[in-house]
Amino acid sequence: MKFLFGSVFFFFIIVIVIGLFSYFTLQHHWHGSDDAKKVAAVVRPQYDYSVAFDTDFKDKAYRLYLNDSLIYAGRPVEVDTVVRVKRIAENNSLLIVDDATDIIVSIIELGRRGEVQLKYNGGAISSRVKE
Repeated sequence: MKFLFGSVFFFFIIVIVIGLFSYFTLQHHWHGSDDAKKVAAVVRPQYDYSVAFDTDFKDKAYRLYLNDSLIYAGRPVEVDTVVRVKRIAENNSLLIVDDATDIIVSIIELGRRGEVQLKYNGGAISSRVKE
């Protein structure tokens, strides 16, 4: 009887190991194929953005949000500080929040991809979006 239970237990372990091996092999094959890349391109389009600060931002602390995600917080440490981000969502908005007052300074609607140049003009922020 012990031999029968041991054999059945061993059989189930072998079936589980073969099943896991087959699953991971097929997953690896699928993710490396061209069909998987086509499906991923259709299902998950990426939208690329880059945000550059002007030289007048060096003493000002701001937070940048893309939709609901914090992408930058603090003071730009260099003149040419650039924040690059990729998103999956279709409708994206860039929110600029003043760190000292927690007030939304600017909201910028973005297209599929773009480069945003932020300029600080005496307390107001102006932006130029190049798609």
